[in-house]
Formats: sequence, C-alpha cells, structure tokens
Amino acid sequence: MKNYILAGFTILLVILFVNTESIFSQEGIGTNLTLIPMKPTFNGDQPIVFTGKLTGQGGHTITNAEILIKSDGSCPADGVIASGFTDKKGKYRIYSITKVWDASDNLIRVQAHFAGNEIYSPTISERSQIIIVYPTSTTEKCVNE
Repeated sequence: MKNYILAGFTILLVILFVNTESIFSQEGIGTNLTLIPMKPTFNGDQPIVFTGKLTGQGGHTITNAEILIKSDGSCPADGVIASGFTDKKGKYRIYSITKVWDASDNLIRVQAHFAGNEIYSPTISERSQIIIVYPTSTTEKCVNE
C-alpha cells in the first residue's frame, strides 16, 4: 500500500513540474499583424504611408506597440525603412518619404514587424508589399553607414 501511495505521489510531482515548466516557457500571447495593400509604384521623394493593425490572439487591440516596416533590400543594413506605433485601436499609420532603397532595380518587398514584449509574442505580417520607386534627379539614395 505504501508503494502505491509513494508511486502516486511521485507521478503527481512529475505532472506538477511539467505543467509549471510549460507555463513559464511560453513566449507570450499570440499576435496577428496586418499590412494593408497599397499601389506598388511611387515617384522618388514622395510620401508613402504604411497602414495596418496589431491584435492579440482573441482579437483584442494592442496599443502603443512599435511597428517596424522592413525591406528585403540590402539598404538600410537593418532593413528598417520606417517605424511607428499603434494607436488606441491597435491601428498604425506610418509615414515615410520614398528613396532609392535598392539601386539595382528600384524594387523592394516590405513586411510589417512587431518585436513582441513581456506580454505578447513577436509577429510578422503574412502579406508583403512590393514597392517600386521611380527616382527623380533629387531622390535620396539609401546609404549604409
């Protein structure tokens, strides 16, 4: 009888340990990040606006979260071409001025990124956006420093 009680107690301790480990090893609440499609072509030196929304797993809004717009080009080195924050509805509207981010073909593909925080998991927008910039004589070129 003692052996059965001891074995049951041991199994209970193992179950508690495993459940505790899974609670503390979670990365955070899942998130969903959208990037709303826009026209793909822009003249150089013109404003460009990236819009979308960040929500938690249950659809609730995430406010004051930093959103990075990153490109697949080699310039800038960190890939970030614009950044901003979500509003009280979890929406973002990030303004930038177009420049030549990729001198080889003036085309880049961008996605929105959320790095996560102590509560929410990081995420990247499923949709990507192609941006083509038609430079003018005054259009700024991206320079890696």
